[in-house]
Amino acid sequence: MNTTSVILTLALNYRHEYVLSHIQRSLLQAALLREQSALEAWQQWRNQVDIETLDPESHHLLSLLYPNLVRHHVEDPHMGRLKGVYRRTWYANQLLVQSFKLVLQALQEVQVNPLALGEMALVSTCYADYGHRPVYQLDVLVPRSQTLEAIDTLLQIGWTAHGYRPQSGDRLWKPMPFWKDTPVQNAPNIHLNLHNNLFQAAPQSFTDEQLWANAVVTQISDLSVPVLSPVDQLLHLCLKSNKEQQQRPIYWLADAAMLINLMSQEADWVRLVTQAQRYQIILPLRYFLMHLQAVLHLPIPDWVLPSLDKMAISYHELLEYNLMPDNKLLLLKARMVRLRQRWKGLFTSQRASTL
Repeated sequence: MNTTSVILTLALNYRHEYVLSHIQRSLLQAALLREQSALEAWQQWRNQVDIETLDPESHHLLSLLYPNLVRHHVEDPHMGRLKGVYRRTWYANQLLVQSFKLVLQALQEVQVNPLALGEMALVSTCYADYGHRPVYQLDVLVPRSQTLEAIDTLLQIGWTAHGYRPQSGDRLWKPMPFWKDTPVQNAPNIHLNLHNNLFQAAPQSFTDEQLWANAVVTQISDLSVPVLSPVDQLLHLCLKSNKEQQQRPIYWLADAAMLINLMSQEADWVRLVTQAQRYQIILPLRYFLMHLQAVLHLPIPDWVLPSLDKMAISYHELLEYNLMPDNKLLLLKARMVRLRQRWKGLFTSQRASTL
């Protein structure tokens, strides 16, 4: 099989690997659409499932489904069950909010400039309240030059680190995990990921700086905290989606829809498309936008998808994210590409430091 055939096969597999089932489509529509479309989707979904025995992905969306049904004055015997899910989500997230607030305050006090990432950033900026989406872990991004100060601060306030301690100036190719006991008896530990590296694009220093330059300020509890802009949050979600080996959870589509609802300016869409090309995450962005337009009829500008379709997909992008997990040769080649890039970056930085 030549290179062109491999690329076409990978692209086709990517396009068709994540087709939603009819039941999943109905649940997303019931949770996110309005008026008659939401009510019809609710009835279709309700007639096909047993709410008491849902799969975890669908159960995740119940917290978002409940307020939409309340908004439409739905009366159903299961509304009490859905309300209970919503309230448990709100309570669990409040505990995480307080833990995250302490982390962010501690980092700010030692002059580290944290930027909230991931699920807590999504809930704080996109969702109406903390009961609408479960948060499973905390994520924070710090400048690479402040990584060691951030690690020391987390250790001092009671977090336990996993993995090796990086050297000064090291880029974390994977987030550094921490955990801490929860104050609630019999509750699971709280997990936090420390990042100092997000998107890869030259010049790297400019790419990193722009995350803070384009950040927006939100409130986490009563603390003002910078978070990624909606465009960067959507790109980060694409990046995370692309690197997942298993099936992408359907609630990421809900996250993407909430982010897109915040992108009201044409300039946001221009930046989204151009940055997706710079970061080599064109395929996952196509995936999100095609599905969101088909399932939720979101107002995506007419030029966006045609522009993404015309963009050349690099061989590196296709290999990087293991889009054919059954092809061991391609997986090995992808890992070699990544290893070569990391060694090249390390050699370049060491050479620059000796000049």
